[in-house]
Amino acid sequence: MSRKKVALVTGCSNGGIGYHFCTKLLDRDFIVYATARSLDAMTDLEHPNVKKAILDVTKNEHAEKVIESIMEDEGQIDMLINNAGTLAPGKFLLLRPLIDWTADEMKEVFEANVFSILRISRLVIPYMAKRRQGFIMNVGSIVGEVPTPWMGIYETTKAAVKVFTEVLEMECRPFNIDVMLLAPAGVKTNIYNNYQNFQFREGSLYAKFLYHVRKRLRGMGDKAMPASNFAESVISKAVQRNPPKYILLGAGSTLFRFLRSIPRQWRLNITWWTYSRPVNEENNTKRRFRYLVHPVLF
Repeated sequence: MSRKKVALVTGCSNGGIGYHFCTKLLDRDFIVYATARSLDAMTDLEHPNVKKAILDVTKNEHAEKVIESIMEDEGQIDMLINNAGTLAPGKFLLLRPLIDWTADEMKEVFEANVFSILRISRLVIPYMAKRRQGFIMNVGSIVGEVPTPWMGIYETTKAAVKVFTEVLEMECRPFNIDVMLLAPAGVKTNIYNNYQNFQFREGSLYAKFLYHVRKRLRGMGDKAMPASNFAESVISKAVQRNPPKYILLGAGSTLFRFLRSIPRQWRLNITWWTYSRPVNEENNTKRRFRYLVHPVLF
């Protein structure tokens, strides 16, 4: 049995949110098992207490092998952070109208974002339950609660993560296992750097909205919270004696709290007008909504 606390973190590629979760846990003297689909993706993680492993969260055999290895070496898992996931099966393809997706592509995103959480959690929870202690954090998104145009499939998976986590939290209470839902708003990553190259699929019915989709990508990158600051705030709360059940954090958080508080149709109208006006109506849209909305809706 390890004397130090042991954390398993999924989705730890260099520079991402999972990577920064690992560094903040290492600062707090955890033994951290950092995982990603390849070791080459985690070259920046170097520390005496970090142990890197290949884990494709869509594969049962990967999950079983990693967790068995941790239990053999450490005898415990104190913290599980289900961070791994995908935006879409291709760069920038997360921002697409719903009807531009195929069912197979939708299944791929659900496999990575939703089914993976069940796949990992059902293996880890029995060990935590036996010790009657543990902490699980599932990474959702605020857009799983406040939907916006052009991200429907991703948002649907994050809505599923929200409900899954809330039910899991209740069902883990008999075993003294804390479960948290993390809802990031705007957090800075590299994916938005080349927003000007984004295109809809050829023949899309929504071609006239391309300007606003690019504008949204630009806003995500410009206004987002640095991932290191985000991770520090989250981990500082996660390691508390009584961690919160829910955290909403990132650029645009205040706006999203407001949007959740107003009638549903008002909320949908605001997000539609903000990101769905054709380019020839851009000036009118700005005049009407510049004081109602934030440049980041993510």
